[in-house]
Amino acid sequence: MSLMTYKDAYPWGESIRTELIAGHMPPWPVEEGHSHFKNARVLTARELNVLLTWVTGGNPLGDPDRSADPPSLRRTWSLGEPDLALTPPADYSLAADKAEDIAEFTFSPAMTGDRWVRAVDLLPGNPAVVRSATVAVRTRAAQQDRAGEGPERTLALWVPGEDPVPLDAGTAFRIPASAQIVARVHYKKTWEYERKTMTDRSTLGLYFTPAPATEVRAITLHATDADARNGQVSFSRTLDEEVRILALYLDPALVNAMLTVRAARPDGSGTELIRLRQQPDWVRRYWFEHPLALPRGTRIEVSAAFDAPLLPPGAVPLPATPAAAEPVQVTLDVVAPHQP
Repeated sequence: MSLMTYKDAYPWGESIRTELIAGHMPPWPVEEGHSHFKNARVLTARELNVLLTWVTGGNPLGDPDRSADPPSLRRTWSLGEPDLALTPPADYSLAADKAEDIAEFTFSPAMTGDRWVRAVDLLPGNPAVVRSATVAVRTRAAQQDRAGEGPERTLALWVPGEDPVPLDAGTAFRIPASAQIVARVHYKKTWEYERKTMTDRSTLGLYFTPAPATEVRAITLHATDADARNGQVSFSRTLDEEVRILALYLDPALVNAMLTVRAARPDGSGTELIRLRQQPDWVRRYWFEHPLALPRGTRIEVSAAFDAPLLPPGAVPLPATPAAAEPVQVTLDVVAPHQP
């Protein structure tokens, strides 16, 4: 829905109240008290009070003479023009009888050597249907035998309204010269566009930094069937080197569990990295305000509590277990501690 004017927002007062109380608006799923993230999107106590007072008081108009002019929507790059812009050769079409879809776009940029990326952004061609996107690097080995290469390296998780977080100077993701850039765009119609054919040609923007740069590496923790019991999944991994954690993100399919990630140091001290319930359609990377240095031997502990399924009256409840198709996976973006 549009909230651009009072007339637009008035009918949605009760929905706004419900979403605010449930903690769904703004869409920031991290539990209260965990505000050490660069890209946190939260309301202050005063802002929350103003909104709840307005919607519980009948959505009054207030003083018309003090109404702000409607904002103008501008489709621009928040970090300025990218160093490399990649656009599909043709429009993507979401058919009239289709409500949503995921389309994959593969780019093979001509690069004479390895490039270092400090930020990635997406400029939607049609913001009405571009719901989210995942951008990854696919190496030559993965192109030849993707099953043997393992997961692609995620460069960015894009959602509307969130500006990209550029890496600090001297730190970057490495893109090999022969690699492909893969963008998976999630398209989804709102009720306004049902039964209509919608087209889009979004542009992917890459921001480079000069070499040499400190490479951001990925440490991924996976759960196995043996890690699950009675609706709970717990697993861990011990770091074999000293690292600084810049960010973390979850598998996009993990949307029905309360997840906690904790670091247990060898000296017995511990730090909770994050506690959240990932919301559908709002999958993102969580960038730490201050990178967390962890010594060798630190154990990263992950626990997930899955929701029990809804049962009809009189049904006997069974222990909740994660479905096989729902991976439990957490990835940490790390650099060596002595590097910038």
